[in-house]
Amino acid sequence: MKILFKIILPVFIFIGIFLSGSEFYQINQELRIVKLENEEKIKNLKEKLAEEEIKSKEPVGKTELNPVEIAKKFNEEYSARKKVLELSSNVKGVYITKFIANAGIQDLYAKKVLEDIKNLIYETELNAVVIDVKEVDGFELSSSLRKLIDELHQENIWVIARFVAFRDSSLINERPELYLKNKDNGLWRDEKGYYWLDPASSQVQKYLLDLCYKVIDFEFDEIQFDYVRFSVKDNGAVYPIYNRNKEKQEIIRDFYLKIRNNLRDYKSDIVLSIDLFGEIATRSVSSKIGQSLADVVDVFDYVSFMLYPSHFFNGFAIGEVYFPYEDKDITKVVSNNPYEIVLRSIFSGFDYLSSFYSQNELQPQCSGNGFSFLFCPQSKIRPWLQDFDLKFDTERGIFYDAEKVKAQIKATEDSGASGWLLWNPSNIYTKEALLR
Repeated sequence: MKILFKIILPVFIFIGIFLSGSEFYQINQELRIVKLENEEKIKNLKEKLAEEEIKSKEPVGKTELNPVEIAKKFNEEYSARKKVLELSSNVKGVYITKFIANAGIQDLYAKKVLEDIKNLIYETELNAVVIDVKEVDGFELSSSLRKLIDELHQENIWVIARFVAFRDSSLINERPELYLKNKDNGLWRDEKGYYWLDPASSQVQKYLLDLCYKVIDFEFDEIQFDYVRFSVKDNGAVYPIYNRNKEKQEIIRDFYLKIRNNLRDYKSDIVLSIDLFGEIATRSVSSKIGQSLADVVDVFDYVSFMLYPSHFFNGFAIGEVYFPYEDKDITKVVSNNPYEIVLRSIFSGFDYLSSFYSQNELQPQCSGNGFSFLFCPQSKIRPWLQDFDLKFDTERGIFYDAEKVKAQIKATEDSGASGWLLWNPSNIYTKEALLR
């Protein structure tokens, strides 16, 4: 009997442990499901709240106003828009990084680079700068930057804020739920190691718009948006909000309209521009990232195609013209033909944009309350040009010297574009390429 008891007791204990363990597991699973459901509900509520807050910034309803007051307001806003478009219509600028613009006098290297840029502006045809306010690593508006803007404005220099949107790492610790994830729920990175916010998220969009209001208050003349798109390659990425049922282009277009409606309602004469890949000038659309030239024409005053000849990695083809990226005859490669690349790209962009234009330069569109008007632009082209060397090119004897920078500038001016911008990530520019 004792022997039987010794055998049966462990069996009952094991069964009890198994049953209690199974029950424990089941309860844990139920708790996990409830938690996930609650998290999903909370996320959806936050999205709805952010969307409503964005909409609340836009005029709603209609306000009864005296017709005389409406006409007066209409004329004032139209005149203000006309004025800023005239001032920005022939911009010739250079790019300044966030680090250089905000460093202050204590950083001797940054001070030297900034002084060189100022001297270049004062001694040549340059009349504008593009300054990072939001880059991948975050947003910055410092007292040093405020002083720089005031100094440039005193010299009648057009000051543009460059605003990087969805490629971003500034909130990975504070708001990781806004970022693309891996399947194991870790933060996803693109092929270059960058994090991305979800373009479909209203919380993300509100975060970006709120920063734009601060940029406007800082008295920048223009906001230039970059990376308003999806990642080029998002294989394996899990989006917090985007579910792939909606076209990427539709999501990006929706955000374009929020930019236009909210920022122009905040300051009717703020100039808006956008950076697009150089290939979109000739192809007009890149569906995999959600960008289309047709979607910008009634939103942005200027379109800045990034027409760096060295970056046409698939070569350049338009009509019967083709420049390969690589060839035994180095004179034929795309980076050795800057004039043709820039000229033909701009002409192609013009051809496409012209189909959307009417006789009026500015199209008035009531924003909803009968008091504030949106004067929608006929987007003009103001390209980014290459003033830097690419290692692959220098190794085969191609350098972007004064001759090649001049060729790009001439192509821009021959095409009738509205100015140009020089890009060099080190902020060192070719003075010999500029008129004095």
